[in-house]
Amino acid sequence: MISKQQGFSLIEVLITFIILIVGIMGLIKLQTYMERQADYAENSIKALHLAETKLELFRSRSVSGADGTLLFSSISDGSSISGIYTTKWVVNDSLSDALKTIDIETGWNNRWNERQSIALKTMISKYNEFDN
Repeated sequence: MISKQQGFSLIEVLITFIILIVGIMGLIKLQTYMERQADYAENSIKALHLAETKLELFRSRSVSGADGTLLFSSISDGSSISGIYTTKWVVNDSLSDALKTIDIETGWNNRWNERQSIALKTMISKYNEFDN
């Protein structure tokens, strides 16, 4: 008897399933990676906002002859906590007393308990455009 077989063999079906499973596993890995990156993006934007808010507080120091919110001489090291975010700032005086360097770092622990942070650095002068 001669028979012509039509359709797929068991080996072909198994190879197709293996290729399909490898592709699905790649998509799952991609989804996990994208979720992790989205989580980092969300937290880093919030951390950047907190750090910039602290910088703006330092920039709103008093000017000569006016009442500000903060004296230049009172800008010093410190830290604050807001939810899961910890903001720390270090103030360094320069050689002259008219300039201070401020390093601000805002950090948080992600859902895998890994420490993440963003850092900003700026210099603030005792003098500004409103002084005579």
